[in-house]
Amino acid sequence: MTKSQIESQVEGWNWNLNIFEIYDELRDGHSAQDQEDLLTFAYNNFNKDVMIKELASHFGVSVVTDEDSPIPC
Repeated sequence: MTKSQIESQVEGWNWNLNIFEIYDELRDGHSAQDQEDLLTFAYNNFNKDVMIKELASHFGVSVVTDEDSPIPC
C-alpha cells in the first residue's frame, strides 16, 4: 500500500469503526506488511492508543514508535 492509501484508510477508521471492526478488516483483506503499516500509522495518528498496539501484537506485527527507535528522533 502507498502512504496515501494508508492515510486514507486509517482516516476512514477515525472514530467510525471500533477495534473489533478494525480487526475484521485487517484480518480479511491485508498482508502482514499492510497490517504493520496500517497499525503503525493508526497508533501514531490516534494518540498512541494502547488498543491499536494490542491489536498489532495479536496479528504478530510490530508498531514502530519513536520510543522503539534505536536512533534518537
